[in-house]
Amino acid sequence: MATVLIVDDDPISRDFLRTLLGYRGHQACEAADGDTALMLARRHLPDAVITDILMPNLDGYDLARMLRSQPATSHLPIAFSTAHYGHEEIEPMARACGVRDVIFKPAQPNMVLATIDALLGADSAVPQGQSGDLAGAVGAVEDGDGDVAVQGQQPGRAADEPAAHWRGLAADFAHRLAETHRLTRSGTWDLDPATGMIMLSFGLCDLLRLPTGRVLIEQLRQRVHPEDVAKLATIAGNTWRTGVPDRTEVRVADMDGAVHELIVSCRATAPGRRLADTPRTVWGVAQDVTQVRHAQRAHLQAQAEWHAERRAVDAIHRAVLPSALPTVAGVSLGAIYRAAPERLDIGAGWYDAQQIHDGRILLSVGEVAGHDQPAAAAMAPILAALRAYAFDDPEPVRLLTRLNRLLIGSGQGDMFVTTVVAIYEPGTGRLRMANAGHPVPMVFSPGGAAGPAFAALRRRGPALGVFPDAEFIGQHLTMAPGAVLCAYTGGLTDRHSGPTAADALRLPAAVAQALGDLAADQPHRPPDAQDLAERIVGEVLGGNPADDDICLAVLWATEDGI
Repeated sequence: MATVLIVDDDPISRDFLRTLLGYRGHQACEAADGDTALMLARRHLPDAVITDILMPNLDGYDLARMLRSQPATSHLPIAFSTAHYGHEEIEPMARACGVRDVIFKPAQPNMVLATIDALLGADSAVPQGQSGDLAGAVGAVEDGDGDVAVQGQQPGRAADEPAAHWRGLAADFAHRLAETHRLTRSGTWDLDPATGMIMLSFGLCDLLRLPTGRVLIEQLRQRVHPEDVAKLATIAGNTWRTGVPDRTEVRVADMDGAVHELIVSCRATAPGRRLADTPRTVWGVAQDVTQVRHAQRAHLQAQAEWHAERRAVDAIHRAVLPSALPTVAGVSLGAIYRAAPERLDIGAGWYDAQQIHDGRILLSVGEVAGHDQPAAAAMAPILAALRAYAFDDPEPVRLLTRLNRLLIGSGQGDMFVTTVVAIYEPGTGRLRMANAGHPVPMVFSPGGAAGPAFAALRRRGPALGVFPDAEFIGQHLTMAPGAVLCAYTGGLTDRHSGPTAADALRLPAAVAQALGDLAADQPHRPPDAQDLAERIVGEVLGGNPADDDICLAVLWATEDGI
């Protein structure tokens, strides 16, 4: 009993060969692709291999080449099994990798058995009491329609291989192969350099709308794009001279004038795999990738347009933010705006820090609801109005009240705004703050060995632009030297992958870690709020991209008014 490795991505084809091998008394080992077959052949050396040619990953042609290239498997008899290639197409491929026998699908059982016998050696392949064909057992003949029929069952043998079974296999083979041929839009070609004649498979003839599969090089050259003629001739010439395979991509017009983009591979019959008096020929496979290339170009164009639009809007967004933060004795200011890298929509968050009269500082962080262009466009006038109101009356509660009336009266529909407004007096450390529906800011006070203590300023009113008579609550406190105020938009703490509350709780730990790292790295430098803001964002994100645009403003009260 011999062991035959069957390699085919079609389970029905494997079942067909396994049945015939079992009839001959042999054992079958199966694989659905060339990679798996190569692994099985290395682990358990078979006596022979029957492999399909067109398979995913490693195809049958390259499988045969790799088996031939390895000492342990170079001696194995190999047979191709194919429905995509004709006799003229498969012959140079088989010669190139030392394959002598070919099974053309759909095949008659007696023809397959004869090939198996030849592959293994007829004397050892036929069990005692059985002939080399199906006489007295399973006799396969063609009926008038060309279908495969089975007759002559052995006396007492169960009729487990009826004619209907073989006809069903043949019909299924034909259907599957026709569908594969249609979907892959590929075919083979053979070139005889001596005559200049190219033989095209049926698939390529149909693709290019050619009336015949025999075409002269000059006739086909006229249909190749002028820019691609030279490279196609170059790889064919190099492969014919050196035997080294190559491939390229060319544009070819069919008989109707439609242009097809083809990946064309080029191979040559190896000198050691052809008869001495047989000239080297060049052959290969061509696949139509026109639709794939069109989709790739459309995708690249869409990406380029999106990136251009995003860059333009992001530039406008950044132009609304202050170009530089004020330098004021007794306080260090830092701020960050970071756009979410992969979002298609547009954020409308802001930070702002302005020095108003009497040396006080106006600090605000806010966000216009929505991720579209109207929301981004509304950000500039809102921020301008807030700055103007602050110079007139720097009381946070009254600032929010006036801004709310402005938004209600402007008739912006369902647009609303959340913001935190703070007024800080560097000389006294006094901080006055009001919140309109925004994430609560936090104040971190310097601590001892346990690290800084933090307090969330949780008094907040409704968002702006919702209720005409909305009331807001002020909050006053004094910041000691070394204390830090952090105000931010929800993009810093919100995550799509987990609860918002769990992410928000990471902010105090991130600020404490950033303060500790900054003190360790720069123990003798004055407080740098910008450096601190960047470290905070890095700690919170942990190297991951943000799910939304981020605005963070940091106000750091310095020691002794430095």
